[in-house]
Amino acid sequence: MPARVVFVRSKSPAGMEPRIAKEAGTLARAGFEVHVILWDRDLAHPEEETRDGIRIHRFRLRAPEGQPSLVFLLPRWWAHLFFHLLRLRPDVIHAVDFDTVVPAYAAARIAGARLVYDIFDFYAEMITASLPPRLRRLLAEWERRMIPRADAVVVPDLRRREQFGIARPKVLVEILNVPDDRRLPAVREDSENFVVFYGGMIAKDRGLKDLVMACEDVGAKLLVAGHGPDEAALLDIIESSHAASYLGTVPYEEVLERTAASQVVAALYDPAIPNNRFAAPNKLFEAMMFGKPVLVSKGTLAAEIVDEIACGLVVQYGDREDLKKALESLMLSPSEAAAMGARGRAAFERRYNWKAMEPLLLKLYRDLVAKPAS
Repeated sequence: MPARVVFVRSKSPAGMEPRIAKEAGTLARAGFEVHVILWDRDLAHPEEETRDGIRIHRFRLRAPEGQPSLVFLLPRWWAHLFFHLLRLRPDVIHAVDFDTVVPAYAAARIAGARLVYDIFDFYAEMITASLPPRLRRLLAEWERRMIPRADAVVVPDLRRREQFGIARPKVLVEILNVPDDRRLPAVREDSENFVVFYGGMIAKDRGLKDLVMACEDVGAKLLVAGHGPDEAALLDIIESSHAASYLGTVPYEEVLERTAASQVVAALYDPAIPNNRFAAPNKLFEAMMFGKPVLVSKGTLAAEIVDEIACGLVVQYGDREDLKKALESLMLSPSEAAAMGARGRAAFERRYNWKAMEPLLLKLYRDLVAKPAS
């Protein structure tokens, strides 16, 4: 019988986000039996379905993103996850972030399964505004204690080890947050405007307010897609601007199409937030894939990548004048913008693509199933 792998993820669009879809899809194509357990917080999807050979199970409990009450619903999610994992009898549990790894660890110990801890973001540093400092420190300590308990830890960039403190994983694997190679025609719906595209979290730490104002000042058109905790504060600013349009939450395929049709992609993360400093967002690599220059914030991992490849421009987060100058330079120098995009595409082909990640993921899983659980 093939080894059974169960992915578990709480903070995710219940339709299944791109990184999990790639990881699960790679394992399913390699002959593993793959299940995914997700928390459907908007009650927007069926409880059970199968996609591309992957069996998806959903915990359907409404929990609007960004609401303080969410923390009180976590015990119900953990209980559901724990018992569902025991029913599935997995060989490997692939737990994403701290809000799944605790019940996943308990279930793995009882079921004799291996545990992979995939750290998309350091949890204690995602919710800094909603917790008092002492409780946040305790949460971070608990989070770090889970790292050596897992059979393997996966990170989207090895530089995230800085967040581990003294914790040392048994096995550490870097799986970059990069896309499958896609070749989409760069069909421009709006040939008269310089189009900036942002697809992602609608949050105050993504530079959206400054981006709207800068696009107004330079005469660019901004397209925004996504959802998030600060929609109430930001959507009025976006929708009332003559330079911006809000597309709502769109399918991943449309995100790719919008990226391919834009002139520049924005990935502005506030480096004052620790997780943002270490973020290497998929929108950066999608821009590289389609040969588009990208705007990123100084002091972030994304800025290090952009500086190294010279595939975009780095700006000071919160400095609207710096952002305006960057946009103007791209608008006034289309040949240099094209050269940045070409350098990004070349780097994508060399390293920053999912085909290069698949052997690393498969080796990890074949090694895990070949030895008993620890």
